[in-house]
Amino acid sequence: MSCPLRVTVVAPYGVVGGAELWLLSLLDVTDRLDVNAVLLADGPLRDEFARRDIPVAVRPTGRSAAAIAGTAAWLLPQLRTARPDVVLANGVKAAAAAAPAAWLAGVPCVWAKHDHSYDGLLTRALATVTDMCIGTEPGLIAASQHPRPSLVPVPAPSGTALRRTAAREELIRRGARLGDDERLLLTISRLVSYKGVDDAVTALARPGGEHWRLAVVGPEDPSDPGERRRLTRLAEELGVADRVDFAGWIEEAWRVIPAADSVAVLTKPDGTGPGQEAFGGTAVEAMLNGVPVITTGPGSVADRVAGPAPAPPGGIAVPPADPDKVAEALGRLADPDTRTAMGRAGLRRTAANPGPEECARLLARTLSRAARLPGAGLAGTAPASVAVTVVNRGEAIDGLLASLLRQLTVDGDELVVVDRGSTDDTARRVVDRASQDARIRPLVHPCASAAAGRNAGVGASVNALVACIDADCAPAPDWLARMRAAADESEAADLLVGVCRVTGHGAFSNAAALMHPLPEESRRGPGPWTRTHRLLFGPGLSTTGSSGGALAFTRLDGSREGPAPDAEVLFVRTGAETDRRTVVVGSAEVGQEVPTPWTEAVRQAFRHGVELGRPANRRQLTGGAVRAVGYAGALALARTHRGVAAAGVGAYLSLPVARAVRRGSWAALPAVPVVVGALMTARAAGALRGLVGRAGRNAQSYASEGGGAS
Repeated sequence: MSCPLRVTVVAPYGVVGGAELWLLSLLDVTDRLDVNAVLLADGPLRDEFARRDIPVAVRPTGRSAAAIAGTAAWLLPQLRTARPDVVLANGVKAAAAAAPAAWLAGVPCVWAKHDHSYDGLLTRALATVTDMCIGTEPGLIAASQHPRPSLVPVPAPSGTALRRTAAREELIRRGARLGDDERLLLTISRLVSYKGVDDAVTALARPGGEHWRLAVVGPEDPSDPGERRRLTRLAEELGVADRVDFAGWIEEAWRVIPAADSVAVLTKPDGTGPGQEAFGGTAVEAMLNGVPVITTGPGSVADRVAGPAPAPPGGIAVPPADPDKVAEALGRLADPDTRTAMGRAGLRRTAANPGPEECARLLARTLSRAARLPGAGLAGTAPASVAVTVVNRGEAIDGLLASLLRQLTVDGDELVVVDRGSTDDTARRVVDRASQDARIRPLVHPCASAAAGRNAGVGASVNALVACIDADCAPAPDWLARMRAAADESEAADLLVGVCRVTGHGAFSNAAALMHPLPEESRRGPGPWTRTHRLLFGPGLSTTGSSGGALAFTRLDGSREGPAPDAEVLFVRTGAETDRRTVVVGSAEVGQEVPTPWTEAVRQAFRHGVELGRPANRRQLTGGAVRAVGYAGALALARTHRGVAAAGVGAYLSLPVARAVRRGSWAALPAVPVVVGALMTARAAGALRGLVGRAGRNAQSYASEGGGAS
C-alpha cells in the first residue's frame, strides 16, 4: 500500500454536530488518511478525535475578521513546519482561517461546505482561494460557485437501529416519560435557536399536537448557552412541560429513531444560522428507518422528503417558523395508515443512499486529487506494461533494466524495450537480459523518433495499464507502484503524469536544471506568480509535470492501440489542451540529470523542439509566434529603454532565479541568463526545423501523387 495522505483537518467548533459527525463517520472507515486536527473552539469534538488517536491542537477563535486573521497567521507556520499533503477546512469559518494560511504555505486546501451560511461574497472569495470544494448535496455545490466541486454526501449509517420497544426503553432510560401508546415526535440536533425546536414545542399546544409527546435529543451548544433554559421556559408557559423531555446527547442517536412516530427537522432563518438545512442527515436517517419526517421548506431536505410526483412523499413540508403548520402535520400523522405510507415512501427514496465506506472513498479521492497524489493509501493490483525506448545507452542500460524489473511485482507485469537503432551494444545487452527474464520483451525499430518508438512500445504492450518512461530517467523505487495505485483510483484520469527531479553538475548544468520545477512545485500546483508567468511568457519555464519523462494511462477498452504515431508528443506535453484529462501524480517521482557537457542539453532542446514542431499544433505555433514577436520587441526596446527591457528580462528569469534560491544553487545564478537564452533559442529553432520538415514532406507527398499537374 502506498503511504496514506497526510491531512490537517481544521474544524470551526468543538461541538459534535452534523458536519462533525459526517467527518468522524468517514474517518472511522478509511485507512487512507493520516489525520491531525486543529479546532477553533474546545469541546467534545476534541475527545472524539483523541479516542481515534488523532493529534489535536486547539486555537480558540472568535467570529470577528480580526480573530480569524489572527488564527490564519498562527496556522501558517504550523503548516510550513508540518507540511501536510492537504488541508481539509470543515466549514465556512474553518475555510476563512485555513485557506489563506494554506495558500501562503503552498499546501492545497479543500473546503467542505455543509450549509448555506454566508452564501454570497464570502463564498465567492473562498471559491477562489481553495483548490476544491466538497458539498454534501448538489444544492451546496451549486451555491459554492467553485470551479472544482466534489459531491461527498452524508452517509447512510452502518449497522442496525434498535427495534421500537428497545429504542423507547433507551429514551426512557435517558429521562423521557413515554407511555406505551403515546405518539412521539423526535428532534435530533444541537440546541441552537435556528434548529426550530421551539416550533416543535409550540406545536404541542396547538390543534393537532395535543396528543403528541416531544423528545429532544442533542447537546447544548456553547454558541447558544441559554437555549435549553429558553425551551424549558417556553414549554412551561404553554402548559406542555409534562410532554417535553430533554434526553441530552446520545451517541449514534439514529439508533433510537424507531421509537418515534415522526421526526422533525425544522431549521429556520432567525439571523443566527444558515437559514435552511442543507442536507438533513437526521431526515435521511428517519426515512431509512421508515419514519415520516416533518421538515421546513423550500430547500433540499423538503425536496428529498417530497420526492418526484406522483410518488407519495416521505413526510410533510411546512413553512419555516410556523408552529401552527407543524401542529397540522402532527394532526395528519395521527393516522397510523398515513404514517405507514409515508414511512414506506421515505424508505424507498433513501435505499440507494451510499454508506460510510463509499462516502469515505469519495472523500479520500477528492483530497488526493487536490494534493496531486491520486491513489494515496491504495495498493494497486492491475498488471502493468512498462514501455521504454533506448538508443546507444551502453552500460547504462543494465542499471535501468534492473531498476525497472524490481518494480514489476504483479503477475502479468512486463517490460517492453524498444531499441531505436543503437550502434553500440545496447540491443545485445537487452536481448541477453531478456533471455534470462521472460518479463522483458525487446523490440527493434531503427531510425524511429522517440515518439514513434514509444508508440511502438505502447502498441506492443499486452496490459490495459501502460506506463512509459524515458531512458534517461531514473525511477524512484516506488514509481510504478504509485502509478499503479493512481490508476486504481476510479475515474482517476485519462493520463497520469509523474514528476521529475532534474539535477546538474557544475554551474551551467545546474542553471539548465533550474528550467524544470522541483517535484514539490508540481505537487502543490502552480502558484499565482507561476500562472502569471505562464500567461505572459508561455510554459517554457513554468511547466508543472515531468514533460512526458514518466507517464501512465489505462486503455479503458482493453485494446492494444496506443496513441497515434507522431501525435504522442502532443498527448504527453499538451494534454491540458486536448480533451484528455491529465492528472499529476506527485508521488511518482523520477530523477533526470542534465546531459554533460551542458551544451548537449542545448542539442537535446533542439531535438525536442523538432518533435514539437512536426505535429504543427496550431495553439503551440500561435503562442510561439506571439512570444517571438514579444522577444523581438523587447530587444528593440532595449536600445532605447534599457530599464524597461531589464525589468522584462528580470521578470522572465524570476522563476529559475527563485528555484536557484530554494535549491541553494548560488553558483548557478550568473549562468541563468546565458543558459535560459541558449535553451529557449534552441527549442524555438528546433520547432521551426520540425515545421519546415513537415511542410517539405507534405509537398513531396503532394508531388508524388501528381498534385499540381496541369
